[in-house]
Amino acid sequence: MRRRSAFAAGMAALAMPALARAQAYPTRPIRLIIPYPPGGGTDALSRPWAERMRLRVGQPLVIENRGGAATNIGMELAARAVPDGHALIINADNVALFPLLYQRLAYDLFRDFAPVTYLADSPLVLGINPAVPARNLEEFVELVRREPDRWAFANPSIGSPHHLGYELFAREAGIRMLQVEYRGGGPALNDVLAGHVHLGVFSLGAVSGHFRGGTLRPLALLSPTRSAAAPDIPTTAEAGLPQAVNSLRFLLFAPAQTPHEVIQILHAATVEVMAEPGLQEALTRAGFDIMTTTPEQAAAMLRAENERWAPILPGLNLRMD
Repeated sequence: MRRRSAFAAGMAALAMPALARAQAYPTRPIRLIIPYPPGGGTDALSRPWAERMRLRVGQPLVIENRGGAATNIGMELAARAVPDGHALIINADNVALFPLLYQRLAYDLFRDFAPVTYLADSPLVLGINPAVPARNLEEFVELVRREPDRWAFANPSIGSPHHLGYELFAREAGIRMLQVEYRGGGPALNDVLAGHVHLGVFSLGAVSGHFRGGTLRPLALLSPTRSAAAPDIPTTAEAGLPQAVNSLRFLLFAPAQTPHEVIQILHAATVEVMAEPGLQEALTRAGFDIMTTTPEQAAAMLRAENERWAPILPGLNLRMD
């Protein structure tokens, strides 16, 4: 008994430093890396979340926009950060495709990061210029089938969720269109609004106002179910295209080796914050559907996204340098 008590006391003493660190966390402002330029959809999600997290954890979350290289600049910074919970990053889970797309990455997504939780899903939507004579997705598909060389898709970035969502749609619908490439979603949207290009794939939050104003016509969400943020917009599944599904699902990462206790603090605080009615209402208006997971579920979903695309991407010939 004496030996067992001594062993237990020794184990408790070893555990105390980690527990003390967790209880003290955070001890200073938290650096929150957003791997996109300011003003985008990730900011619209991250900033109200970060402000409420400040009240929960007792330290500010200082947002640092580090866009560029398809989010790889920000991801590399986060991968190299000290793993103590004072540097975090929010990104969409299409980053799970990058090991399949890029021949060289300065980080290993599955080795260098610890997912904390998913935060929200921003549905992607097919939208057309109102001058296109199609009132719904079925009519648009018929137009393209009749004259495939007449219609064009505004591609905001090769390999982006928007582009890949279009590729899934075109493959399942059995159509092909001209593709006009852009440097970002803003220029692509502007040309669809101006009528220079006919179709785009957009995050719902980015174009909800254009749908309400009649300057853009929604065809379908690339989703199996309708969104609470836009319940009147049908889905590709309703149009008989159940595999044409893609979205921007955002999650919070910490660097790998961040103490488990710190991950649990971040997870619990985030789940509480995302359940606040005021934040849910604001994010729904901005085109997001709230979703939270355990760290283990987040890791499994990220791996599943990689596995989902592994057999699809080779046929699209999209491997990047």
